Amino acid sequence: MDITFRPAAPADAPALARVFGEEPSDEQLAMVGGHPGKARRFRRLMGATIAGPAGIRRTTVAVAGGEVVGLLQTGAEAGDRVSPGLVWGLLRIFGFPGIIRFLRRDRLRARVHISPPAGAFHIAEVHVLAMRRNQGIGAALMAEAERQARASGARAMSLTTTTSNPARHLYERSGFRVVETREDADFLALTGVAGHILMVKALA
Repeated sequence: MDITFRPAAPADAPALARVFGEEPSDEQLAMVGGHPGKARRFRRLMGATIAGPAGIRRTTVAVAGGEVVGLLQTGAEAGDRVSPGLVWGLLRIFGFPGIIRFLRRDRLRARVHISPPAGAFHIAEVHVLAMRRNQGIGAALMAEAERQARASGARAMSLTTTTSNPARHLYERSGFRVVETREDADFLALTGVAGHILMVKALA
């Protein structure tokens, strides 16, 4: 498959949202109290953050056959930067009483949050269009991330993910190794996920 890469443009926002998808993760479902409809709205809100102007400036798209089939976003992860738009979106999904419960769950998530190492080229998001998975696009995105990291002069790359994310195998095949694991019993009880891991690849 012939895959090319280019910087994302504002016109790519709908395509980025499609690549990110609307199917919530187990963690996202738990964060909204197990309500599937709210979980999909929450997922769409995170997708809008990724495909917003600030996110697009940090995004590379993978294109095959003229279609955007994957995305790579570097820097801060979605939701790490609290914007007025994000707060308003959360209020629209949960209402005031619901957002209080959400914030309580988010405090549990904060217990397993791991910040990237200082100076590392951080991969915030890597996604492949659902119907194009298992076609080598994920590996190509990881190789493109390494090309960008080396071009920037970074000496290491980093990413964080959940302990249960099956994409961990892709990251390991790309040379990343787990350097920190943060687990929490209350977070596990809430989400069914033990915690988060930090993975790093040295470029020296």
